[in-house]
Amino acid sequence: MMKKCLFAILASSLVAACVTTTGTKLDTSKIDGFTQGVTTIAQAEQVLGEPTGVAKNPDGSTTLTYFYSRSGMDAKSYIPFAGGLVGKNSMESSMTYVQFDARGRYIKWWGGAGATPKG
Repeated sequence: MMKKCLFAILASSLVAACVTTTGTKLDTSKIDGFTQGVTTIAQAEQVLGEPTGVAKNPDGSTTLTYFYSRSGMDAKSYIPFAGGLVGKNSMESSMTYVQFDARGRYIKWWGGAGATPKG
């Protein structure tokens, strides 16, 4: 009986830290230092880090994509039947696009972020 209790306690504590993160959270205030027509892709990557994706657009421009997502839930969320009522979970995400002209010079950026706590 004691082994079952210890196993339950251990399993609960492991599940309590269930968090999934994808990408790196981007500080968009760093983009404020970019100068249109001057800042290069290489300089932007040096400041912002490696992008999640790079797209070559039909007009010759390049768009760097930075994606971040973090979701997590507490141990109560795993309680059968009641988990959805008593558990807490959260989701945070952001998507940022940084565009450069055909010469690889900064044009503009756009994006958005959101968070949906529950509990």
